[in-house]
Amino acid sequence: MPLLLLRRTWLRRVLAAILGLVLGLALVGGLGWRNARSRAALADDLRRAFAAQDARAIEALFCWDGVDAATRARLRLVIQQEHELPIASIVVRPLGPFDRQPGAGLRPNLEPDAVLEVTFATTDRLSAAYLIGRDGWAGHRLVVMLPSAK
Repeated sequence: MPLLLLRRTWLRRVLAAILGLVLGLALVGGLGWRNARSRAALADDLRRAFAAQDARAIEALFCWDGVDAATRARLRLVIQQEHELPIASIVVRPLGPFDRQPGAGLRPNLEPDAVLEVTFATTDRLSAAYLIGRDGWAGHRLVVMLPSAK
């Protein structure tokens, strides 16, 4: 009886459409889970690097593609100023409307897709926000803002 039903063209098309829909949803769900896991892993790596007060480990979490020596030196200075501060929390949040605006004369070296908000355990609750982007299949990295080409 089931084989007789599959002889019907309309039934085969409906079953193919359902199968395609299920496979598509599984693929989108799987990629979404992988992206979320990659972002969470970057947040964990950043938390461990701050806990170890390891400026080089923090530096290794950035994507340095296309970054000139002067920009890298400025970013290293910022890392040196912050790497000994204790972390209260790190939160991954989606990009807001203003996070998508690169700013006058700046461009990201990776396409940002989320923000890491770091709140330090200081009396004045200092905080920092880092853009993160997907670095190919390797996972997520911290984004560096570069001067725009003129």
